[in-house]
Amino acid sequence: MMRKVELPRSKSVVARLALMYAVSGEEVPIFNDNDDIEVICNAVNTLKYEVNVQKSGTAARFMIAYCASIDEEHIVDGDEQLRRRPMVAIVDAVRKLGAIVEYLNEEGKLPVKLKGCDWGENRKVEIDATESSQCISALMIVGAKKGLTIETIGKRVSWKYVELTKRLMERCGADVMVDDRSVNVSCEEYWIDKNLWSERDWSAAVLWYGLVSVGDEQRVLLKGLKFHSGQPDERVKEFFGEMGVESVEHADGIEIFRSGEKRKYIETDFLDNPDMVMVSVAAMCRLGIKFKLTGLDTLERKESDRGHVLKGEMAKCGYKLGFDGKEMWWNGEKCELLGKCNAHGDHRIAMALLVIGVEFAGRQSINKSYRLYGTEFRGEGE
Repeated sequence: MMRKVELPRSKSVVARLALMYAVSGEEVPIFNDNDDIEVICNAVNTLKYEVNVQKSGTAARFMIAYCASIDEEHIVDGDEQLRRRPMVAIVDAVRKLGAIVEYLNEEGKLPVKLKGCDWGENRKVEIDATESSQCISALMIVGAKKGLTIETIGKRVSWKYVELTKRLMERCGADVMVDDRSVNVSCEEYWIDKNLWSERDWSAAVLWYGLVSVGDEQRVLLKGLKFHSGQPDERVKEFFGEMGVESVEHADGIEIFRSGEKRKYIETDFLDNPDMVMVSVAAMCRLGIKFKLTGLDTLERKESDRGHVLKGEMAKCGYKLGFDGKEMWWNGEKCELLGKCNAHGDHRIAMALLVIGVEFAGRQSINKSYRLYGTEFRGEGE
């Protein structure tokens, strides 16, 4: 019996292509794979004075960069959850490029009011690389039309996503040069490769790797998924391989199943793959694999304060984790069950709780990246 799963399109790929379309003045196809994809496609297609990106941090940073590059006035805002997340790096960068930006509520947070410009005289900018790689990707895509040099300051987080941006931009006609201190981009005109829209999401596949690793699913075909995608979370196939999950590529997707032995202890760095942390932790705990994870610096700046939330929710399930803001560990210690679990409005926490196999409040939050709510799962058996 093998379940066939319809994965959503890659949010990372769709967001980058949508911004290229916007810069090129083309209309973006509308997809409804998940909330985030709908938000970014609608935002660039129907650009209004007030741009509400709901819960999407990617859309917020991309739309701030885009609105700052055109000679108009806009307000970029989101829901209460997104208003708690930092926007300092992208705002500081577009200010240096000539945009006038005003924080309308709390300093450093949404909503922001922007009066954009064409960046014509400012072709070089410094940006704090410690907040989010999405800021750099946004500047790369928007700034390429007239050429832009981006100098990065501080420890680069989630840099694999900048490499993904580079790959997609080059596929669409841009010249991109990256070294250990800067990124240089230029593009006479984007030529969008329509085949790129169909790329399926390795970040969504992480959930199914977790379910297979713990035995809740036996064999799953992740339809449309391909190896060598360039998506950072394709790393999941190697990571879960250490837990005995094998990945085999077929013409119609990737088949995953348990076949090997799991390790007793795993130590690894997740600086480039923060979205993999939650499901990975849940799977390792349920399998009894002790671990130490590093590179978790950005978890506090996600939809929830993910490190502390995950530690609390795992305690409710009987697993006593350690977390200091940058590292998380588990030595196998159990604790008393502490109550009903809650996803805290965070789709990645919801995925982790699905892998743990408990009932929890806030299941609908998974719609942000993967519309499973209201159904068992999106798939069919054979």
